[in-house]
Amino acid sequence: MTATQRPAASCGCATSRLSGLTSLSRQQREAGMRYRQDFRNSSEATAKPMAWAERVDGGRTGSGVAEHILSAGRDHAEATRALVHWEIAGIVQKVCCADATVKSLAEQAGEPRDVVVKLLKIGLDILAVHYGMMLMRKPR
Repeated sequence: MTATQRPAASCGCATSRLSGLTSLSRQQREAGMRYRQDFRNSSEATAKPMAWAERVDGGRTGSGVAEHILSAGRDHAEATRALVHWEIAGIVQKVCCADATVKSLAEQAGEPRDVVVKLLKIGLDILAVHYGMMLMRKPR
């Protein structure tokens, strides 16, 4: 499978999208790449049918989903919740996970590119704070 045949979630395009925005800080880029990696890890494998076995304590084994995939899914969901506002979350998800360009998002929203970039930067700042890459800024 070549890079042109792979779905957007598995190519390295979002990394180049983030590196193409020169106004982003290192922490913002790292937060965007981690958010994307959590998304990719959580969607890398699907549940496989397996035989379930009852344990003595009543729990089950062999659920078919590896723990690291579940953990990545939880991390991605927690980071998305940290973004708080639906508009900010949507822009971050589209740029980091769905390979959308800032230009195309601005055209779809009918907003100037600067507005979309500002919302993306706010979202990436929130993610950087969530991931512990930078401290929360004090309001001015």
